[in-house]
Amino acid sequence: MKLERLAGNKIKYSITFEELSAKGFLQEEFESFIWYDLFDEMVEIAKREYHCDIPDTISIEIFSLNSKEIVLILTMGEVKQEGNHVNEFIDSKIKGTVFIFESIEDIILLAFCLKNLQINANCKLVLFEDNYYLITANEHPLIILIKEYGKEANLSISLIEEYGHIIIENNALEQLITYFKN
Repeated sequence: MKLERLAGNKIKYSITFEELSAKGFLQEEFESFIWYDLFDEMVEIAKREYHCDIPDTISIEIFSLNSKEIVLILTMGEVKQEGNHVNEFIDSKIKGTVFIFESIEDIILLAFCLKNLQINANCKLVLFEDNYYLITANEHPLIILIKEYGKEANLSISLIEEYGHIIIENNALEQLITYFKN
């Protein structure tokens, strides 16, 4: 089960059919309590991963369903009927991709690698919960190189920008090179 925080009160869960089958969901005769167990597990994971308090009101919606997985959106607290969370999620994915790095040194190494390859990238560097995040455009060759130094984060751009501390707003990698020249 993968999860990604979309907003302060929304979490996206991606669950493969293999995982659902292991929990007994795809059997012909399954009990309704299995669904309650899944929802309880989703809430526990949200508490553990994002250190959030779960209110009395929770909404779980099916966001998408394909041949490999089901994607559910858990909304905590007041539920809006407008469906704006779908637009927020899509807008977040259009804006770019968020990568998490173990240390600032990994980002500096990435910056010098891209400089040597003469690749320019307009990235934003953010510190959030003692981790460094790089927000970048969805450019395929760039994303492949960034994954060599960091990994794709399970948090939305909106969340990182709202609750994180922006270290460098624009051209973060180029600015790091100027700060850390030999």
